[in-house]
Amino acid sequence: ESLKVNAPLSSGMGRLFDAVAALLGGRTEVTYEGQAAIELELLAGDVRADPYAWSFGDGAALVALVHDELAVGRPAEQIAAAFHETVAAASAAACAEAAEPRTVVLSGGVFQNDLLLQDTIAWLSSSGLEVWTNRAVPPNDGGISLGQAAIAALGVARPLLARTRA
Repeated sequence: ESLKVNAPLSSGMGRLFDAVAALLGGRTEVTYEGQAAIELELLAGDVRADPYAWSFGDGAALVALVHDELAVGRPAEQIAAAFHETVAAASAAACAEAAEPRTVVLSGGVFQNDLLLQDTIAWLSSSGLEVWTNRAVPPNDGGISLGQAAIAALGVARPLLARTRA
């Protein structure tokens, strides 16, 4: 059964975290970017949990799993931990399928979440993948902008762009 909500479609990982945070913590409004995800990470704390059987492509299915777990009375802390582990495992599985050479760069605002970052690194490393993460710049939009500027400065971007004709 699909959720009947008035919300725009999104492919951003942050929206998945927002949906799960809303279910588990009741957070329906945020005052800053990432607030719900931070609260979800804090809710999981040091709890360890096995991942759900899920892969990327159907975020609504993962939200439904979380909903069902909550409905049968599983503690929110355990669900939050299982959610993080699920996203980490699914990320690693997707990378293991696609990565050639066997190197993965983890970046983007979602990897400001240390629990998700560490869990994903562990899954990737156990799959034999080399993992790179941000060190000198943040993984969120500011770091992405810097990377785009660096690529442009190297002249790499020019062959990737098409001239627009009026």
